[in-house]
This record gives sequence, C-alpha cells and structure tokens, in this order.
Amino acid sequence: MSLLEKINSTTCAERFKNDWLRIYTCPVPSSSFLSFVAVADIDAPQHSVLSLLYDIETATEWVWKTREMRVLQELDTSNEGRVVYQLVSAPWPVTDREIISRSTAFMDPVTSEAFIRIECLPDFLPEDDRYVRVRQMEGAWNILPVSENSCRVIFRLHIEPAGEIPSWLANIAVIDTPYHTLCNMRDMVKREKYRTPVDAPFKSADTEIIRNYEDFIAG
Repeated sequence: MSLLEKINSTTCAERFKNDWLRIYTCPVPSSSFLSFVAVADIDAPQHSVLSLLYDIETATEWVWKTREMRVLQELDTSNEGRVVYQLVSAPWPVTDREIISRSTAFMDPVTSEAFIRIECLPDFLPEDDRYVRVRQMEGAWNILPVSENSCRVIFRLHIEPAGEIPSWLANIAVIDTPYHTLCNMRDMVKREKYRTPVDAPFKSADTEIIRNYEDFIAG
C-alpha cells in the first residue's frame, strides 16, 4: 500500500480554508514530518492545468521555492514515467534541497479524471555536494473535470527533507508549499499558452488512480 493510501482523513487537521482552497495536514506512520492534502477549485479547464503541469520550463514561476526544474528523462509510451530534477530553496542557514522524482500519468477512460503519481528516485544522478539530496518523497495530483471551464485539483505530498531541518520547523511551514503553489497555478493557467491541450501520453487506467480524497472534498 502506498503512503497516499495510508493517510487517514480522521487524523488530519484543516489548516486553511477559503472560498476555493482547503489545506489539511496529516500525520504519516513512522515519520515525524507531516504530509498535506490540498483541494482547489480552479476556474480553468482541466486541460489547462495539465498543460501547465507538463510545462517544466515555467515551474520556477509557480512551484513554491523552486530554483530550478529540468527534465532528465522524457515521458513517452515506452517508459515508466517522466524523470525530473528539482532544486528547492531553503531559508538560510539551511542547505538547499535537490529532488529527483518520477511522474507517471493515468487517465480514467470513463470519467476523464487525470492522476499523476510522483515517486522519489534519489539515486538517478550522483549527489551534488552543494545540496542535500531528498531521499524519501511521495505525492500526487488528481485533476477532475467539473465543467468545460472549471476543474478540481487535489495535491498531496509527503517529503522527508533530510539533513539538518528539524521536524517541528518543517511542520510549521508545511502549508506554505500547497498554498503558494496552488495560488500561483490559479493565475498561471489563465495564460494563452495553456488553452491548448497538452499532447502527453497518459496511460488509460481506472484501477491505478488513488482516490482517497473524498472525505477532504466533503469536509
């Protein structure tokens, strides 16, 4: 069972709520670092959100604290996902973090729900002595079409930041990532370039989509 499937909504705490965004923090078994679940209603078509997520070149404009992001292995129908390098800024004197992850995308053939699973690949490249390599992370995007011009985005993530960051400090700031990332997404998807659907190979599958977010939407 994946970490995402282990998150129990009854143990989570609502940390932020407005008219379009809710953010929860959740304890994770055998970890002192909290995960988060964010639910956002976006006034843009589903394909605009997918186009933005696929556009790695603009990630530094909207993914919170991201200094650099680049594709190491491209997504196509013959491999097991797109591999991406990400460099994340940390406040002084904490060392910046580098993350290597694989994203695998699925599309429900009936409902058109999109699901992008994010897994950590810490040994894909040799480590850089200037940064701390994150070795444990799991996350996902679920993008549900609501209407022709709106969708619902569920963003879930757990990260073990490694190195010298104490858990109490990381947990205080855990809502910053979903809040700023989704606020930026909400603005970015309005750009003209994201009106064109992305031509990315989503695997057609229903059983691969992790949907344990219903309680957060209803809450």
